[in-house]
Amino acid sequence: MKPKIIRILLADDNPALRSALALLLETRLNARIVGEAYSMDELLSSVSLTHPDVVILDWELPGVPRWDRVAALRETDPDLKIVITSSRPEVDQKALAAQADAYISKSEPPERMVQMLREM
Repeated sequence: MKPKIIRILLADDNPALRSALALLLETRLNARIVGEAYSMDELLSSVSLTHPDVVILDWELPGVPRWDRVAALRETDPDLKIVITSSRPEVDQKALAAQADAYISKSEPPERMVQMLREM
């Protein structure tokens, strides 16, 4: 039996980072990037249109206040897995307090992201 393809939506305002992450996940994980967003407004409408399994969300993404982001996504899709990323280490506790499923620092090696998504 073929493993399930993980449908991922990337949300980061840095297009180079989104492209690099898309390449990494599609080549090292059984994943398909179903969309990319550069703002929270775009992310919320993209979730409704693409129905991803996972959203990888930059904590600093422009738009909805940070503490409301996870709740807004859960309202759109309660079963959605939400992975928060940030270059600021203090965000990990905030992301988990906001009920994100996982947090990963942008300074982590790329393989850490792949491993974490496999475990989810």
